[in-house]
Amino acid sequence: MNTQHKRGLHTVAVFEAGKGLIVLLAGFGIFALIHHNVQAIAERLVAYTHLNPARHYPHIFIEAAGKLTDARLLRLAGLALLYSAVRFVEAYGLWKAKIWAEWFAIVSGAIYVPI
Repeated sequence: MNTQHKRGLHTVAVFEAGKGLIVLLAGFGIFALIHHNVQAIAERLVAYTHLNPARHYPHIFIEAAGKLTDARLLRLAGLALLYSAVRFVEAYGLWKAKIWAEWFAIVSGAIYVPI
């Protein structure tokens, strides 16, 4: 394997690991919201960003936050953990230049293609 190909694999591996880390941190943040009043937190966030809560999108955001139950939050945190695990496995395989990792990257990247 030439060094340019290996450098390209390392670049993609770092990018995928970064995505996995960001989603993992977001999952921990979602998990931390369990047993809290998510709607009140959303209202404070909208107020902190100086958005008008009566406007369309902030209103939708606050209503959606009010519908989040602990079970939904737990599912979202679990999905974030699963997604980050996929990204970390892909990053490891690409960093080690495993043949399966390139195929894994193609298949895992296909989740972004609408059916």
